[in-house]
Amino acid sequence: DVSYNDIRSLPPDSGLSNLRRLQNLFLQNNDISEIHSESFAGLTTLRVLNLSSNKLESLPESLFAGSRDIREIHVQNNSLYELGRGVFQRLEQLLVLDLSMNQLSSNQIDEGTFLGLIRLIILNLSHNSLTRIDARTFKDLFFLQILDLRNNSIGFIEDNAFLPLYNLHTLNIAENRLHHITAHLFNGLFVLSKLTLNNNLIVNIDSQAFKNCSDLKELDLSSNAIQEVPEALHELSFLKTLDLGENQISGFLNQLTGLRLIDNSIGNLTVGMFWDLTGLQVLNLAKNKVQQIERGTFERNTEIEAIRLDANFLSDINGVFTTLASLIWLNLSDNHLVWFDYAFVPSKLKWLDIHGNFIERLGNYYKIQDELHIKTLDASHNRIKELDELSIPNSIEVIFINNNFISLVKANTFLEKTNLARVDIYANELSKLELNALRLYPVPENKSLPEFYLGGNPFNCDCSMDWLPVINNMTSSNMRQYPKVMDLENVMCQMTYSRGTVHIPATEAKPSEFLCKYETHCFALCHCCDFDACDC
Repeated sequence: DVSYNDIRSLPPDSGLSNLRRLQNLFLQNNDISEIHSESFAGLTTLRVLNLSSNKLESLPESLFAGSRDIREIHVQNNSLYELGRGVFQRLEQLLVLDLSMNQLSSNQIDEGTFLGLIRLIILNLSHNSLTRIDARTFKDLFFLQILDLRNNSIGFIEDNAFLPLYNLHTLNIAENRLHHITAHLFNGLFVLSKLTLNNNLIVNIDSQAFKNCSDLKELDLSSNAIQEVPEALHELSFLKTLDLGENQISGFLNQLTGLRLIDNSIGNLTVGMFWDLTGLQVLNLAKNKVQQIERGTFERNTEIEAIRLDANFLSDINGVFTTLASLIWLNLSDNHLVWFDYAFVPSKLKWLDIHGNFIERLGNYYKIQDELHIKTLDASHNRIKELDELSIPNSIEVIFINNNFISLVKANTFLEKTNLARVDIYANELSKLELNALRLYPVPENKSLPEFYLGGNPFNCDCSMDWLPVINNMTSSNMRQYPKVMDLENVMCQMTYSRGTVHIPATEAKPSEFLCKYETHCFALCHCCDFDACDC
């Protein structure tokens, strides 16, 4: 191991040839820019060679002539633009060849480059300057399992170019310049399980393109120019994950367990669109143009567990999700919802995000707070005005209700929420907050008190708010019925009847400053006067 040094060249008399039993040679992260064809002469037992992260521009023709048993060659992250003709030929024991992050063009990668590499398993050609792949380029790579061609400039792949690769299970052609996927492009890839084609220029996929890849389980077609879900996908009966995000799709239909269509142009969802997707478990339709969802759209998707519909234009969800018994995760944030009721969501739902809408009230018409299973609720950045015991499910653990218009929290709002861990109610319009509004069932000693965040409210600290500075001291065993205010130092008080500073931190307010206007009639023995010392 002579890696991470300042070696600049490997002349034939470097002394390496004397190491007859050398098996592993690590030369990575040096400054090697020159290597001689005889540099490794005599290294007949060499198994692993790492020349990565150097400054090599070429590999001489007979560099490995004396190392026929080599198993791994790593020359990634150099400046290679030239390969000596047949430099890898007859390396019949080679398993791994990494040529990534170089400057190799299609003129250097031809039908002779990998000739005789009959045991090669991994070939990495990513991050080069390839523009085309010819039909005979990989003709001897019968045992190849992983082929990485991503981040080149490949605009053309000849039909049947992958035909010899009948053991290939992972193929990455992402970040290239492919426009069309022809019927015979993937011929021979019978065991291919993962195909990555994202960030190309694909506009058309032949209906027979995946006919010979029927075992495919993961397919990434994101960030292309596809306008409709390809008919070719019907051949993929074992497909588990399909990524079609960042395309130009306006309609779709397929049979999957996971479907990601984020950031497209999908409009309203209607009955029948998903009926063939009976095994669908995860659906991502975020950042589309959905305004309406017809009732019954998901009625046959009985296994669906998670739905993303955030960043759309939904204004009504009544009756859309109620029957989805398996749904546990639902994101409806950044829509146009005004009306919300817990009857709109299935009882087994555990995670609900409705932030960034126009909701004025967390409705609970049927008083089902005991039947719900919601543990996490984000209702922040809405227009909610008040909270009471029906506003929040009794199963709740974490609730974000900050940045609303809340001016009233009624007594015992949180009393039944025995699993409560965190409440964010900061940045609202609370001017008064009765202590009973925060009352809890006694919290056991072995359990942490719920954490509340109250800052950013315009509290008017009169005599009804005198509990505020000392609430975090109410922790004795017989008083563990109130939460811990985590941002108490940021809670500001307006001292209406104070002659001094109008706004002060709650933690600095004195008990004597929490005052109310005297409204009781004075007895005759009480002599009121106009002097400061009078205390009537």
